[in-house]
Amino acid sequence: MPQKSELESGLSAEIETLIHFANALLQASTAGEAKRLIEPMLAQLCAMAEIELHPEYFVDTEASTTAFGKAVSLTTAAQCAEDPERGRVFIQGIYQAIQDKLALNPRCAVQILYAGTGPFAWLLLPLLPLFSARQIQVTLLDIHQASLDKVAKLIKHFQLADRVAAFVCADATLWQPEPQQTFDLIISETMKHLLQQEPQVQIFSHLQAYLKEGGGLIPESIELDAWLDIKGKDLTYLGPLFCLDLPNARRLEQGDLSILTGSLPLPDFHPQAVTLKLTTQVRVYGSHGLAENQSQLTLPQYKQSLWLKPLSRISFCYQQGEYPDFKFEYQASKTALVGSDDLSCIGIYHLQRLWQKVQLRKRGEPFSERVNEWCLDKALLDLCGIGLEPGMKVLYQYDNQQEFINAIRQVTKLTAADIDGINRHLHDLSQGTAPTQVSLSHPRKVLSDAQLDFWLREGYLVIPKALSAEQCAATRALIWQQLGANEQDPATWYQSHEFMQKIMLQLFRHPTLDGNRRTPVIRQVFEQLWQRTDLVMTTDRVSFNPPETSAWHFPGPGMHWDMPLQLPVEFGTQGLIYLTDTSADQGAFCCVPGFHLKIEAWLRSQNKSDIELQQQDWHEWPIKFIAANAGDLIIWHHTLPHGASPNRAKLPRMVQYINMYPL
Repeated sequence: MPQKSELESGLSAEIETLIHFANALLQASTAGEAKRLIEPMLAQLCAMAEIELHPEYFVDTEASTTAFGKAVSLTTAAQCAEDPERGRVFIQGIYQAIQDKLALNPRCAVQILYAGTGPFAWLLLPLLPLFSARQIQVTLLDIHQASLDKVAKLIKHFQLADRVAAFVCADATLWQPEPQQTFDLIISETMKHLLQQEPQVQIFSHLQAYLKEGGGLIPESIELDAWLDIKGKDLTYLGPLFCLDLPNARRLEQGDLSILTGSLPLPDFHPQAVTLKLTTQVRVYGSHGLAENQSQLTLPQYKQSLWLKPLSRISFCYQQGEYPDFKFEYQASKTALVGSDDLSCIGIYHLQRLWQKVQLRKRGEPFSERVNEWCLDKALLDLCGIGLEPGMKVLYQYDNQQEFINAIRQVTKLTAADIDGINRHLHDLSQGTAPTQVSLSHPRKVLSDAQLDFWLREGYLVIPKALSAEQCAATRALIWQQLGANEQDPATWYQSHEFMQKIMLQLFRHPTLDGNRRTPVIRQVFEQLWQRTDLVMTTDRVSFNPPETSAWHFPGPGMHWDMPLQLPVEFGTQGLIYLTDTSADQGAFCCVPGFHLKIEAWLRSQNKSDIELQQQDWHEWPIKFIAANAGDLIIWHHTLPHGASPNRAKLPRMVQYINMYPL
């Protein structure tokens, strides 16, 4: 049981406080209890030693780099005391170790070397008043004189100097005691999880030579292990990496570095991205230990998204030096890229190949694509009704193919007939052949000659009433619902929303939006402008642009191009549908009319990169703000610089983006 020391009568209040703290901490059984005890004591020690535990602008410039790892600064060492379970378990373990040594030889003081004290000698200071100078003698060692000065101040304040044999400022990886000086216990907690960065291994392998016969290291052992996390399976234990204990410390000192290297066999599993989990367990003394996640010292580390070859081996090596750490080598699982006609992913043409390409790209593995294969990727996502941006997001989100398939099925809900039609379109595109087209020599005249002349001259068109008033109202209601906002309450228009990106609402799929896309006149207008019928409808998002206020300003996007600013310039369209009556000052769509006729000459005159060309002084450009009514479709040539604009009216502007392009 904890006890008071053989101190003289008339103890100071400070010593009584330290004794009370030590006894209470030795009785604590949880991290919560320890935290309640440690916080006020730590605050008291900081005040005594004049230490600011969390400076406002802390840059750890006072750390020292040794030949075997980083010796943390005074401040960082002090912050370690804030880890309650670390402090509780170490202090209880050290107390038990001292008691056991005294029980074996009660007439001799237990000789202790504490290497890496920091400014508090935190793991030993609370225990000093529980023992007399005849019971313990401590050598306090730290590489930083500033830390030792703080410790000396505390030792003097608590009247414990008779328990301290020496203060030593030295590098513990090199220090040698006086001849014949040996220790019963050597304490050093100069480590991070996985024995990274700090010199714990070298300190123990060097200092163990100065232990008395029967002496011990604290912590007694630090065990590192490897595990494999495979989706859909229980965590698989691969085996041990290394154990730092007294026998291995002695082997290292004798030059046996073989214990720092090895290899572990991998199980058989379906090829997929897996996670390598690396764990640290610390046995301080006897039954006192720190298991996974109980302390900062035992946080697991993860190497995620590894494509490891099943039934191969992982080789590892712990490398000492200025930054100690483990190095791993393994065989990567190679993926043979299938052809587009592989239908193993939901039966959809090219989808298995697209999923494989993204996995290879995530892993940094090279692969070859066909010319313009990106067009096939994009068409696949649009034909399936997923959309480019949501499609790429889900492709990158999943490493497990079945999870990816489940996500695609949930989004698309495609029938067998849908898939058959998609496959025909994609097959024709991949083969470079267009499907049978309706003759456009005498097409149904959707656009008048005047509209076509305007298109050729200005590069944009406003098509009235592409959507009905009922369609616009339903779409506005959907947007209000998604935003959780009230049309009649402007205060709700500006609340943050996880799916808002500037003025873009990341809403792509909904029966209302899909119904708008199927409106016949929209397809007919695009077909007449493209002069072909093999067009794919994009699955794009909507936009919500509320009026500017003193607290909310238009965030963009302002004027820009969505095409490569390089020659040759190809034909392309972009479009949107106003869902609200929109005046010119209501955040209206704006563009530079007629620039499609000038862009090639303009590009030839420039000597700038694509990024630089996007940065224009738009005040010098003849920008036109396009007012129109709810339901009106605006189509523009993609070479026109364009954008939304600040809304200086009283009501929000809402639009649905829409476009088509050929297979």
